[in-house]
Amino acid sequence: MASPLTNGLLLVANPGSASRKYALYDADLTLRAQLHFELTDDVLMCTLHVSDESHQIPLDFESLQQSAAHLVSILQSERIIEQGEHIALIGLRVVAPSAYFMHDHVITDEVVAKLEEVHDLAPLHISATLDELKLLRAAFNDATIVGVSDSAFHATKPNYAWNYGIDIHDADRFDIKRFGYHGLSVEAAVDHLWNAGKLAPKVIVCHLGSGSSVTGVFHGRSIDTTMGFTPLEGVIMATRSGSIDAGAVRALKRAMNMDDDQIEEYLHTKGGLMGLGGSNDLRALIDREAAGDHFAHLALSTLIHSLHKAIGEMLVSLNGADILVFTGTIGERSAYLRRRIVAHLEFTDFILDGVTNDECIAPLKMHRISQPAKSRPIFVIPTDESLEIAKHAKNAVK
Repeated sequence: MASPLTNGLLLVANPGSASRKYALYDADLTLRAQLHFELTDDVLMCTLHVSDESHQIPLDFESLQQSAAHLVSILQSERIIEQGEHIALIGLRVVAPSAYFMHDHVITDEVVAKLEEVHDLAPLHISATLDELKLLRAAFNDATIVGVSDSAFHATKPNYAWNYGIDIHDADRFDIKRFGYHGLSVEAAVDHLWNAGKLAPKVIVCHLGSGSSVTGVFHGRSIDTTMGFTPLEGVIMATRSGSIDAGAVRALKRAMNMDDDQIEEYLHTKGGLMGLGGSNDLRALIDREAAGDHFAHLALSTLIHSLHKAIGEMLVSLNGADILVFTGTIGERSAYLRRRIVAHLEFTDFILDGVTNDECIAPLKMHRISQPAKSRPIFVIPTDESLEIAKHAKNAVK
């Protein structure tokens, strides 16, 4: 059977709760354009990126959920898609706690049923996926859609890094494992190092964004990561609590008279920096801390402490580290956060170059921010989840 890409284009869809990200590729995975729809102060904005240029696009609709339906008209009006060209293959990022979703799947009714089956285990992420899938199927009814696993990269973890301290038979029977997430971002960073001829045996990747995780990579393969059954586990994040004692969750749920759905939403949306400092905007917290705000200082210090512990876990899992990587929106943009994280890592021979670090804000390519003569390499690598999704989707239909 011929590949769906033989005479068509490849679209990547990466849905979030407050944004929709798309990327358009030729059949040879040459990037044509990226579109980012996001709600800012309840106003829907669309930014189009082509090559190294970007601009805002005026929209004649107001709902984020309508983005997929207007993609083609926007791309045609911007002369990204020419007359007669069509989107034949779509890669959709899937975040779902299940051994089934440790693999990529061409979307069928069976796959949709599996997503619906695990919906209640990670409702915020799976709802976004199911909503986007419905819209993509309606807008591109002739395209093949591939659900690309955000966990697949972590399939190489050793068995002891998969399990919680619960009855192993119950864990197997109910599919309760430490699946891990941000695999596409970590895989992109590893590919970038490999292509640059700089991939070392032991690499720690810090994906820092609205969701954050730290992963240990041994000879290009994941051996441990901080996220577990769902993307809630691990380090403190923008609005997510990160790891929390089950007993504390039970006490909080009782004290606030919440049901399961309410406590789930609480831990996802009112925890992390939001819960500790009253804001999920890192820049605002940094400004408030500089002005002497106690809660901003507490939030940032707790975040740094959480990340230090996570990096320490990976240092032990790897028995040392050769390279430290920062990626993700915050990892790429916040010189302040990188400086505070690395300040406690000098004993591991990771030493920041202050000037280079401060100058590295949202780089377009891999950038070294460590002291060349004294430090092991520290890199800032722009995350390219879209390209990884495109590669996975293309491979899935070969």
